[in-house]
Amino acid sequence: MTGSIPQARVVRKGGLDVAQPPPPRDDSEPGGLRLFLAYAVGMWPLTGVVALLLGLLYMAAMNGRP
Repeated sequence: MTGSIPQARVVRKGGLDVAQPPPPRDDSEPGGLRLFLAYAVGMWPLTGVVALLLGLLYMAAMNGRP
């Protein structure tokens, strides 16, 4: 039975050779909103320019309203 399982992954349990369960998923990588915020903070000059542009567009749109 040990011929089909890599030797480093074999555990002896109750007299039988059993493969270990896979390691738990690593949650160190941020996802979703955290990933977006990480990119936004990491590229702060570009984020600032985009925020300024959006603010100026909003003010220009509100300037024409009665």
